[in-house]
Amino acid sequence: MNIRLARRGLLAATVGTLAAPSLQAQTAPRRVRFCLDWTWQSAHSCWTLASDRGYFRDRGLDVQIDRGFGSGDTMTKIAAGTYDIGFADTNLLLKFNHENPNAQLTSVFVLYDASPNAAIFLKSSGIEKPKDLEGRRISVTDGEGTRLLFPIFARANQLDMGKIELLSVTAQLRDTMVVQRRADATLGFLTTTALNMVGAGVPRENIGWLQYNRWGVELYSSGLVVRKDFAERNGDAITAFLNATILGLRGMIADPAAAMASLKRREPLIDERLEISRNELINEVALLTPHVRANGVSSVDRARFERSAGQVAEAFGIPVRPPMDFTYTDRFLPADRKIV
Repeated sequence: MNIRLARRGLLAATVGTLAAPSLQAQTAPRRVRFCLDWTWQSAHSCWTLASDRGYFRDRGLDVQIDRGFGSGDTMTKIAAGTYDIGFADTNLLLKFNHENPNAQLTSVFVLYDASPNAAIFLKSSGIEKPKDLEGRRISVTDGEGTRLLFPIFARANQLDMGKIELLSVTAQLRDTMVVQRRADATLGFLTTTALNMVGAGVPRENIGWLQYNRWGVELYSSGLVVRKDFAERNGDAITAFLNATILGLRGMIADPAAAMASLKRREPLIDERLEISRNELINEVALLTPHVRANGVSSVDRARFERSAGQVAEAFGIPVRPPMDFTYTDRFLPADRKIV
């Protein structure tokens, strides 16, 4: 009788052991709500590709990806809990955290090693250097990141803001103003604005820009942001999301046509050839810097980060020089971050 009971116990233990992986496989994936910074564009294809190829699913995530309406709007939605993770210009986190001490955010991944913030213009305007912006009309959208950061650029290049006329317009009109020559330049992400101008019929070789990073302002730029309290409770989900993101980036760089096809499944109206051109420009000026090629994506240098954060604090009138940990953490990054 004891032998029979022992056999039954062994059989039950064996069945239980075999069933455990099956039960684990049936566990529902973790739902993650993810908001982009703007309408669908080429850089976002790293996440659509990660979704289509199952990189999120394989890591136990069910990711909802929604378009955004500007970095500021995305950060507000993350703080409110409407979304779990957002893609936004991390330079704005300093001001946001200073003004919202009870709903602070942190960047967990920096995508752009060099900020694509720039003054963009037609070369026929004669603008070649920052001082040439004095005496000009510049179209801007109030509250937009590049506009908010412009005083840093102006201070670094000793511009007299009293000699620059800023024309406040909607985001939809901002680039058009330059194409129609109703403004001499505009402020924005050059990877967005320059390609918008190309889409409006302006040859790319006729478009010029003054990228903030190449004129005294070494800003990092857009990345993934979460609430700080969300990060404390959901570290595994964040790391899984970042691993899938890196795989998506590798795929986007290796096969841009497949990446844009993935993007087009979300927004049928995109011009795939234009978005591939946009991606090439992003790689050139923001993503694949020599530092990223050597060290991997989101390999943030503390001294550079805190130096540029000091510039941002000064521009926003924040009376402290914040440490990197106030707006960025590398706690959740995977070890292998090489994307090329």
